[in-house]
Amino acid sequence: MKKYFLAVFVLTALTVSKKANAQQGFSVSVKATPQFSFLQNSDDRDNSIIDRKGTFNGNFGIGAGYNFTPSLGVGIDAVYSLQGQKYKFLGAGMGREINQKLNYVKVPVYFTYTYNPDKPVSFIGKVGPQVSFLTSSKLTDNNGNTLKSNTKDHFKDVTYGGMAAAGVQFKLDKRMYLTTMARFDYDFTNAEDKNDAFYPGRAKTYNMTAGLEVGLKYML
Repeated sequence: MKKYFLAVFVLTALTVSKKANAQQGFSVSVKATPQFSFLQNSDDRDNSIIDRKGTFNGNFGIGAGYNFTPSLGVGIDAVYSLQGQKYKFLGAGMGREINQKLNYVKVPVYFTYTYNPDKPVSFIGKVGPQVSFLTSSKLTDNNGNTLKSNTKDHFKDVTYGGMAAAGVQFKLDKRMYLTTMARFDYDFTNAEDKNDAFYPGRAKTYNMTAGLEVGLKYML
């Protein structure tokens, strides 16, 4: 009888361990985010002849993570983000629209938390700092025609901020997961280069994006 209970105990322990290990350790992921982006500037906001419009674009990239427990872990992403700001000029320039396009490689490093990770559907959240590297910048009109092919001199090459995301995770099999999360990021440093002659005495400008991140995660 003792041998029977010992065998049952060992089998149960191995089953639980195997189940937990499937949700611990390293993971890799791919992701994409349809998003709205903004250049937040108090001078532009208070200017009566400028109407700022939400700019729809997106980002896409890859990620890697490590789960210390089935619920807690850390991660890092590398995403290519298409963003910027559309402006419509009123008054003398009534009806004219321009689009300041900015493309960044963003590298967020974050903590992750998953509630009830063994369930078919579970809550997942992540939060952490982010660094963004400017890759290109240009001005276009409302029809997509280039007005100025390179405006990188007006902007900082590197900005620093933070990101947060929260949503649900769908368990496709024991190692593959589909994630859908509302994603938000905001820069804490000025996106514009204050040393550029184009911006004398101008208020600071901060990048902001908000969108829906959809990804596939595979536990190694």
